[in-house]
Amino acid sequence: MSTFVKRKERESFEAMLRRFNRMVMSSKVLAEYKERRFFAKPISKRALKESALRREKIRVQKQKELY
Repeated sequence: MSTFVKRKERESFEAMLRRFNRMVMSSKVLAEYKERRFFAKPISKRALKESALRREKIRVQKQKELY
């Protein structure tokens, strides 16, 4: 999964760097790296739904406290 860029004729370093960054973003290398950075135990669908409900409940409570 290596990505490299050759400098084109009369191309500035900044333009080459921008082109390289675009290639990295489009290849989703960073997204995969961030996803694999820490091991996460597999979670069941039920647990995911429960945690989403819990987060939503906390968010609503914080909104009520602000207003």
